[in-house]
Order: sequence, then structure tokens, then C-alpha cells
Amino acid sequence: MKRWEFERAVLGSDLPAPARLILLALAVLADWPGGVIPAKFSPSLSTLQVMTGLSRSALATHLNAMERSARRDGWVVRARPTKRQAQMEKERTRYRLTVPASAGDGLASAPPGLASAGDGLGLVREVDRASAGGGHKPDHFQTYSQTAAKQQSPNAPEQIVIESTGANLEEAEAITKRVANERKPRSLPGLLRRMATDGDLNQLLTEHRAAAKRASVAEALEAARRGPECDHRVPGGAALHPSTREPICPQCRMAAKRNGLKVVSA
Repeated sequence: MKRWEFERAVLGSDLPAPARLILLALAVLADWPGGVIPAKFSPSLSTLQVMTGLSRSALATHLNAMERSARRDGWVVRARPTKRQAQMEKERTRYRLTVPASAGDGLASAPPGLASAGDGLGLVREVDRASAGGGHKPDHFQTYSQTAAKQQSPNAPEQIVIESTGANLEEAEAITKRVANERKPRSLPGLLRRMATDGDLNQLLTEHRAAAKRASVAEALEAARRGPECDHRVPGGAALHPSTREPICPQCRMAAKRNGLKVVSA
């Protein structure tokens, strides 16, 4: 798949405007053909905020809605690093862009003039950076073919987690890996079915999502603290904490409360 083909499908889709904007922003960062975003260009949510002007919550909502899972096609395949990889190796979520089968070729509802985009009359074809000498090795995404194969079987561990908890594919992979590492069962599918019956998988999903939320808050705080100093010389001190919605700087927080700031919990 080439960049102009992907962009044409996005613009001819029935996706909401923010979702289209996110996909087009990701397309700028991807290597083409293929749609894989190299590691050095993989964006954080903070980067996507700057690129799109959307809030973090809007970005998360639309990315989750567009993500490919075992139960549906999607526009984005994401591979999230483990907590250790994120903290110790500074790994970020990796992206691969796809066109779901349900989207067709995007031409039926595409705006006039886009039908000939591939001929250079509309969207410009992207030069393949790999063939130009600036490419990368997309070996990190070999796992996607393995994941796709696993999804074909209802006995796949990830599928069991998804069906029993409603988790998305990446959440299911993280939970499956945790159970395998901690319990080392003879039969992972069998153990997961028992845990599903006992409600243990739902508990693990709750813990996983709570940890992901903490990581998101920590990332937002780190980004805020790179901002300008407040009047009390605290970097990013006037920015609001992502959870409490109060200024990060204690003195700014006290001043805001004196001025009648209403605190809104996240």
C-alpha cells in the first residue's frame, strides 16, 4: 500500500473529522509503501496533540475506535511497549497503518478529483524512503503477522481474554504475557479459561488499565513540566495537573483556590 492510496481511502471514508486528521498526521510520519512508522518517528500522545490540536482524551478515544482487533478490522495496528521497555528503554507505542476491508477503496464517496490521485492529479505519491537509502528495518512489526495468525483460532490465548473481558488486542496480549510469565502454566488457554470463569481476567484488565492511566498521567506531567516557568519559577507550574486539574506549582495552586478555582477530578 502506498501513501496516496491510504490517504485516498481515509478521505473517502465515513470516519469523523478528528479520526481522519489523526490518520493523516500518522501518514506523514510513516514509511511508504507499507505504512509502518519507524521507531525514531513514533509519536507520543503529546506529539500527536501538537500535530492535530486535539486533546489527549480525544486522541485516545479515536485511536481506540480505529484500532484493529481480533473482532474487527481497523485503520491502525498498535504495538505498545511493556512498562519496563517504556521506562528503561524509552520505547514508545509503534504504529502500522492499514485500510480495513470494510472501507473498500475509498473512491465511491471520495471528493471529486481524488479518483485520479494516484496519477499525480490529487494527492502526491510518497517516495519510498527505504529505497532512497533512508529506510529502516521493520522487523519490530513481524509480530503482527504472528498475531494475525493467532487471531484465526478461537483457542488463541489473546482471543480468550478478548471474548471474556472485552479487552482490545494489545490489552489481551499484555494480560496473556503476564499470566504466562507469572504462572508458567502447562496449558495457557486452559488456565485463561479458568481465570475467566473466576473473574480473575477482569481483575487483571482493571489493573492493566489503571497502570496505563498512571503512565498516561506521568507522561502528561512530564510534558507539562517542560513548559515555561510560572511566576514562582517552577517549570510548567501554571499548567494543570492531568488528574486534579489544579496548577502543578503549589503556590499557583493556592492562588487559584483563593481566586475560586473549581477543581474537577479526572
